[in-house]
Amino acid sequence: MIKFVEHILRNFLESPRFQNFITFIIIVNSILIGLETYPEVVKDYEATIDAFDMVILVCFTIEIVLKIFIYRKKFFTNGWDLFDFFVVGISILPAAGSFSIFRALRIIRTLRLLKSLPKLRLIIESLLHSLPSIGWIVVLLTIVYYIYAVVGYNLFAEDYPKYFGTLTNALYTLFQIMTLESWSSAIARPIMDGVPYSAVYFVTFILIATYTTLNVFIAIVVNTMNQLAMQGMREEEEHIKFFVAQQHKLLHKKLDNLQKEITELRAKNTSD
Repeated sequence: MIKFVEHILRNFLESPRFQNFITFIIIVNSILIGLETYPEVVKDYEATIDAFDMVILVCFTIEIVLKIFIYRKKFFTNGWDLFDFFVVGISILPAAGSFSIFRALRIIRTLRLLKSLPKLRLIIESLLHSLPSIGWIVVLLTIVYYIYAVVGYNLFAEDYPKYFGTLTNALYTLFQIMTLESWSSAIARPIMDGVPYSAVYFVTFILIATYTTLNVFIAIVVNTMNQLAMQGMREEEEHIKFFVAQQHKLLHKKLDNLQKEITELRAKNTSD
């Protein structure tokens, strides 16, 4: 009986209709939290917003409880389920007095859209799987930063201490240059007026730190995304093959039973 109930609940929770419903209430919840930033709306509809918020929280809590009941230990081995558990757990915490910060953290529920929308989930999973390779990009970028910071300190510290007076200032200046935020008008050109050859320093740093490294970062993420997409296609293909094989076996079994029944009927007619 329990297995039957679990089967019914699993089909219900994994059905597209239920997933679409969860996505819908996540969006509604996000909109309601956004409306709370308008004092005039809160003044007139605070009770209504709180009521809807409570209903949404109850829906989320019931979903988590049902998942724990169905999947048991498997629930706590799935990263996305643990993420849902964390988000809903924060929402349940008291949001008054010294814990009022938790009321603001309700907006974290919006992150559940990352799981509900397959395309977004693929992007997040790609980023997570890319972390080891991205880590080496960070190491490379750190080395480049350090080398250019030390070189910049030795070249420009005396005349431009605001930008390169210390290693920390140099690193921050290089970060600003990498973001391409006012790097030319605010930093490069004033220094180039006093040190003409400094253009080589800035241009080479931008080529290495901004364009080359950023493109490598994007290439790693895109490659990982393609690998995950291909893996998903292979898993779906294996699932289809397994389903077809099971149906094929079932069909053969039915044909064997039918042939057996026909043979028995012929034998009975012959004896009569």
